[in-house]
Amino acid sequence: MQAIDRVSTVTIAVTDQDEALEWYTEKLGFEKKMDVRSPEFRWLTVAPAQQVDVEFLLASWFPDRVGKNATWILSTRDCQGGYEELKEKGVEFSEQPTVRPWGIQAVFSDLYGNQYALVQQSAQVLTDEATKKALGVPNVLGEPGIVLGELRVGEAHGATG
Repeated sequence: MQAIDRVSTVTIAVTDQDEALEWYTEKLGFEKKMDVRSPEFRWLTVAPAQQVDVEFLLASWFPDRVGKNATWILSTRDCQGGYEELKEKGVEFSEQPTVRPWGIQAVFSDLYGNQYALVQQSAQVLTDEATKKALGVPNVLGEPGIVLGELRVGEAHGATG
């Protein structure tokens, strides 16, 4: 027997659960997964629609932790497209999509200052022409896509040498 089977819930400290619920559902497109109320507290969780194994608990009972969560990594198949979609919804980014050794990453904050890294892992193949163009990825004839993990960072930004 293994003592721990899986991670099921991660806590995000918030000031106001209703305000946080609105932000996470309207800005990020998350869905409300659970909303259980008792006289003492409210257990309110959200997650991306396709997420079935981990939920985010919007916890208002840690006022000293609001805005101080460690950076959460959110996976995407299209960092540039996700960046543009979220930016249109008013999400504030501190880092535009940038090629990193682990993939393409953009960093944003929630309404309380908690940071999130939107990451397209380097093993994912770029097949979308708009994404390639936005990132300065060269076209290679005869290949359906380019794996970022095989590119040098300078090449991804159009640098030579």
